Amino acid sequence: MNLKTLLLGSAAAFAVVSSAQAADLYVAEPVDYVKVCDAFGVGYWYIPGTDTCLKINGYVRFELRAHDAAVVDAANNHTGNWNYYTKGYVAFTAKSMTDYGPLTGFMAFQSAFDPASSSSNNVTNLDEAYLSLGPLLAGKTGSTYDYDGGYTYDGTDLDSDAAGQQLRLSWAMNGMGLMFGIEDPTVRWGSNATNDIPNLIAAITASNGPWDFKFSAGYADLVTGGGWGAQAAASVKLDQIAPGDAFRWKVAYAEDAYSYAGGSSAGTGSYWSALASFKHFFSPTVYGAWSGDYLNDPVGDKWQATAQLTWLPVHNFQVGVEGGDTNTYGTDSWWGRIRLQRDFGG
Repeated sequence: MNLKTLLLGSAAAFAVVSSAQAADLYVAEPVDYVKVCDAFGVGYWYIPGTDTCLKINGYVRFELRAHDAAVVDAANNHTGNWNYYTKGYVAFTAKSMTDYGPLTGFMAFQSAFDPASSSSNNVTNLDEAYLSLGPLLAGKTGSTYDYDGGYTYDGTDLDSDAAGQQLRLSWAMNGMGLMFGIEDPTVRWGSNATNDIPNLIAAITASNGPWDFKFSAGYADLVTGGGWGAQAAASVKLDQIAPGDAFRWKVAYAEDAYSYAGGSSAGTGSYWSALASFKHFFSPTVYGAWSGDYLNDPVGDKWQATAQLTWLPVHNFQVGVEGGDTNTYGTDSWWGRIRLQRDFGG
């Protein structure tokens, strides 16, 4: 046997063995890669194997807080006139199109470690959860009556801000909107609610280019009797001053329904409140915000002034400082904070 014959025989043997092994190999299924969904805006992607688009967003926040009143935590530990505060927030939005309009499911969770909490240092809750199909929304979310607060951190304290369980119908066309809601009264009124009927809310909205407007009215059945409130609010973009600048105002009046004007104590009589807030960008990465609000109730006057400065060193990260003063029936209290926050998900 010469060398040529030996090489040809070996090659044929290898080919037979390779063919047999190849026949026994597992054939992998095609990979279903995640695809971007642009039907509902930025940040959505298709859940593999479905026509549902999902978006995940949230933030992680750390604050160093100072205040004029000493803090006592849930373990009765005296922490002085300052404390740390850490919070995490995550939200999930699932959307798909149907013959009846967009189908949406939304859930948001938040957890905070707060030594100033009177009940527990660790506070975890379901912040929002609702479903909507076309004009119908059902679940826990911000009240149909409410409008955003000031541009300073966490808005303002002397305005209506109640999130609760509700059923809502909404229609929008050509920049105009109409909303009707029936809401759980216990969140807004606590033990002052009779629970005989839900809160009844109606609102009209409008928007056109740089501005938007909302007028809302609500009725509540309380232990002290029936009460009502009305609120008007608007925001306008002021990019002609600097890109990102904006101004917001809000006024409210309530009769025997204190929360609709921002009151926090039960009682009858007239309540009214007003808010103004302005945001200005000194540069694309540095902006300031100022808010002032006022509340008049049957006991007397309350007012609050807040100023804030924020630096955006990199995308989705902010470093800010804020300070403010609250005057409650002639007694002043002040606070300040330094905030670091990393946002994600758009």
